[in-house]
Amino acid sequence: MASLIDTNYWYMYPYYSEYSYLFNMTNPLTSIQNITPSNIFEIAQQAMYINNENQQLPTQITNVLVMLNSYANNLAETATQLQLTSPNSVFNQMIATSSDPNSISATAQAGATASTYNVSVNQLAVAQQNIGTSLASNSITSLTPGTYSFTVQVGGKQYNISFNVNQGDTNQTVLNNMAQAINFANIGITAIVNNDPYLGTSQLVLNANSTGTNNAFTLTDVTGNAVSYTGANTVSVAAANATYAINGISNTSQSNTIYLDNNNLAITFNKTVSNVTVTVTHDIQAISNSINNFVNEYNKIITYINQNQQYISPIVTSELVQSYEYQAANLQAIGITQNPDMTLSIDQNTLNNALQNNFNTVQTAFAGYNGLAVNVGQIAEQIAESPLTAYANEMVPIGNNYMGLYNSLGMLDTSLIWSMLLPSGQFVNSFI
Repeated sequence: MASLIDTNYWYMYPYYSEYSYLFNMTNPLTSIQNITPSNIFEIAQQAMYINNENQQLPTQITNVLVMLNSYANNLAETATQLQLTSPNSVFNQMIATSSDPNSISATAQAGATASTYNVSVNQLAVAQQNIGTSLASNSITSLTPGTYSFTVQVGGKQYNISFNVNQGDTNQTVLNNMAQAINFANIGITAIVNNDPYLGTSQLVLNANSTGTNNAFTLTDVTGNAVSYTGANTVSVAAANATYAINGISNTSQSNTIYLDNNNLAITFNKTVSNVTVTVTHDIQAISNSINNFVNEYNKIITYINQNQQYISPIVTSELVQSYEYQAANLQAIGITQNPDMTLSIDQNTLNNALQNNFNTVQTAFAGYNGLAVNVGQIAEQIAESPLTAYANEMVPIGNNYMGLYNSLGMLDTSLIWSMLLPSGQFVNSFI
């Protein structure tokens, strides 16, 4: 087997000599003839430490910049939640509250309009229920053996249903077979058989799957008298629509849930009630939580940079601080101030008051033109997506030479090292 690398190429290409410090030709472990795809990572890592304690410096820089990348990712994520362009922006989140949640509940979607509704409910929507005749469960049915058919009228549609009665079938068997036939038809009605073990009786119970008069139903015998025998068409609860008023305007609904504001607000009636207030507002608590999370991540990266100034470019702090200064007046007005070490502090009472009474200022400070979350988010994303060397302090000795060998995870990039050793487009003296 030939050597993987022809050492002549090392001397033929001056570009590679810039990286010759990676390899110690006098050390058999790092001799270039011993390098293979399986050990190049280990050899390059060892070479970084051989005979020169200063060569540990790149590892320190790498660790610092990898952590900077991590802090930037976290900061970018929290900043996104405070940007209007984000689909998950907390500024678009709305909540609906009811003055009587037991009687009326409400849910608001993102994009709902901040508003107040006065709601009264005079009648709940009701689903029809039919309860048939109680029959002796184990008695032989009086129906003659054969095929029985009937129609079911549901919401203006008619369905034909049939089932068989066999010799010797009991009343319970007949009811079970009839219920099965109705359920199998899938017509918006659910049929069950209630059995009373103490009385020894069974009866057919039919329930509309949905409320409202549009879902009312009737059963009519066609062949035989199964409907009349079982009492299946006996209405015990009539279908009804909800009747209600919103801000004094009366209306009806097939359902107990109505949708307003382009379907962004759902109001559900649980009881009849008068003058319940439903209020739709911004989700103040969610916004407050997001602001606190953002400031927490902002302070983490600022503190980390302060602790590692010798490794990290001062441009990072400068850009972050400038982002605060763009909105300093608005931020201070809502209780967010800058400390001497460039971290931020939140006066929670002032912030809460601003969210309740000065919402537009809060939104502008973070999500408006030159908003803090907008600018900081862009800076954080750029740090997270850039090569590690992009934000290394230029004053660090030999930092740029070494750092190019590391990927964004702080690991030696073996493919890059191979490319430094081999001419472009060639694989020299490959395996035989």
